Amino acid sequence: MNRATEQQRDHQELADYEMPAVQAGRYEVRFARTAGEIRGAQALRYRTLYVENQGRVTADMLQSGREEDEWDPIAQHVIVLDRSKLERPVVGTLRLVSKHALAPTQSFYTEHAYDISNLRARYSRILELSRFCIDKDGRSGAILMLIWKYTMQFIVAQRYELMLGCASFPGADIERHRCILTYLYRNNLAPAELQSRPVAGQSVPIRELLDDAGEWEEAKQAVPTLLRGYLKVGAKIADSAIIDPVFNTVFVGIYVDARDMVVQNHTLVRY
Repeated sequence: MNRATEQQRDHQELADYEMPAVQAGRYEVRFARTAGEIRGAQALRYRTLYVENQGRVTADMLQSGREEDEWDPIAQHVIVLDRSKLERPVVGTLRLVSKHALAPTQSFYTEHAYDISNLRARYSRILELSRFCIDKDGRSGAILMLIWKYTMQFIVAQRYELMLGCASFPGADIERHRCILTYLYRNNLAPAELQSRPVAGQSVPIRELLDDAGEWEEAKQAVPTLLRGYLKVGAKIADSAIIDPVFNTVFVGIYVDARDMVVQNHTLVRY
């Protein structure tokens, strides 16, 4: 079987695969099934990434009230619905894009910021995770855990080898993030052979930011909750951070080797 045929087969398997919905109290987590549910996820992204975080809003976003891009039509959108409300609004979302869903000339969203050639050469079954958002009234932890567990079960079931994406920190002033970037650099730096080189934006080598006087307990507390989950399963980071004025953030590329993960009794275990 040639590579193109194998990729087509894997993409078809992914399209045919169904993950059952999971309910927990007032919430239900599953993949979006309708265009309306995807629009709900896009509206949540707009409110969170642009309105709340003071990102750079376009005229199209102002008119539609949604954030959308070229990867949405080929993605699988994990959504959390609030079943206690009549309209069942989308209160949490995470976008998953498989390498096998990309068009022949299409790259991952992450590749607009980083050259991931080293990772592409090592891994075949790659899944990009992006656009993670939770409604501001639901950030106590339950929604995040539902999205996390549902996504990890999907990754294990589909035998993905690599998870990749970017970890963002609110605020474009990189000095505010010196302590946490130092912590990640010293504890979770990717090996040289798997490093991702920045290719766009205003990038800063993290080694130039190292803060030996940093308060490590404070730094660990500054790790966003979702990134904390990635770190628990072995996430590695790029050695350069990128300042993003569009989203008003600083972000760093991350990846997780997912080949030795299994889910047992709804708990992720790494061997």
